[in-house]
Amino acid sequence: MNVSLFHAQQGWVSLPIVALLLAMSSLSMHFQERLMAAYQWRGQVNEVEADQQIWADFRQALVVSPSFTSAKASECIGFCDLGERSQEKTWQKDNQLVHYRWESYESLPDESDNAKISYRLCATQNQQQYLCWWWREDRLLANGWVSASG
Repeated sequence: MNVSLFHAQQGWVSLPIVALLLAMSSLSMHFQERLMAAYQWRGQVNEVEADQQIWADFRQALVVSPSFTSAKASECIGFCDLGERSQEKTWQKDNQLVHYRWESYESLPDESDNAKISYRLCATQNQQQYLCWWWREDRLLANGWVSASG
């Protein structure tokens, strides 16, 4: 009788230990999952920050003090479609490439017989989303993102 009581107590002691080990294992697994999610989130934040920095650098280099003389005369009425890549140049910083196009066109003369020159600078990294700036003469009129399809 004493032997069977000993086996029962031995089983009774090991069951809480097994439960504790399972709980610790589960906590460790959840901690590892949260840690991995934090690393992935930080990586995504770093990518976004790098993307924003390349556009800030591009603006500083080409938009803050634009060189209108480097704009090519548009071969289309107004500005050519962004999907046409023959006029693109490449700008690079920190191993990131930005493809861009400087275009100009002369508008029809107004009532005072003065034709105005318009400029467009569009830049992209993926040939689908373009960040563009528009000028008339030397005055910046607008800027924004444009999608190209085709």
